[in-house]
Amino acid sequence: MILLVDAGNSRIKWALLSGTRMDAAAYVRQPAFGDYQGVLDAWRDLPQPERVVVANVAGEACAAALRDWVAANWRCDVEFVTASAQAHGVTNAYDEPARLGVDRWLALIAVRETYEGAVCVFDCGSALTIDVMTADGRHLGGLIAPGLAMMRRALNQDIGAVRQSFQKEDKDEAPGKVSLLAHDTRSAVVGGTLYTMIAVIDRIVRDVTEALSDEPIRIIGGGDAEQLLPLLSERYHHERDLVLKGLAVIARGSSSADASPGAPE
Repeated sequence: MILLVDAGNSRIKWALLSGTRMDAAAYVRQPAFGDYQGVLDAWRDLPQPERVVVANVAGEACAAALRDWVAANWRCDVEFVTASAQAHGVTNAYDEPARLGVDRWLALIAVRETYEGAVCVFDCGSALTIDVMTADGRHLGGLIAPGLAMMRRALNQDIGAVRQSFQKEDKDEAPGKVSLLAHDTRSAVVGGTLYTMIAVIDRIVRDVTEALSDEPIRIIGGGDAEQLLPLLSERYHHERDLVLKGLAVIARGSSSADASPGAPE
């Protein structure tokens, strides 16, 4: 049994992989002030895995906490995955392949396993990331833009009227009415940030279609995907847990000797 871990900027998600079967994912939010002990204690009821395979974009403190907890409780190494020049049918477009975010790399690998044809992958999380891949697995590159919470935080910090409209406890995840034109500041921020994201996504799909002379398969994931899907103008495939699915592909195709036991640089 292999424990797959997606240590993201907002959440730590995990799932158990047994053979070809991956269990449903569970998650906890990234802790405030780097206090990982309570977060990782959520793993105490898990069966002891043979391997722990991790995608970490949350930084060295998170990597160290994962490594120390696993060593103390399960006495095995943590294998940190990084992007490479080529793997599992995907060719990395970056001049320095390891600098591609491992979350984006694993999403491409997961998509390559499932879909045939050119793809445009949108991950709507802490940031909006966009990656394009041809039908033969060539990653053409991508873009990074602010996510919904990041945009709302920026407005909340810099504009007094917006700050007054958001309660401290829920300023990052503003539910609300979404209409073309809002009648209060809070709804104006919620709708404005949603429409900003929608405009970016729709325009990128249009431009990518023109560049490829072919319509790509549109794939969307991440925590904000469900808010965006009703507003998008075209059909998108909603994929959950792409990073974990990519980790499963990597874990099934490698032994513990193939991955690095140290934290990524």
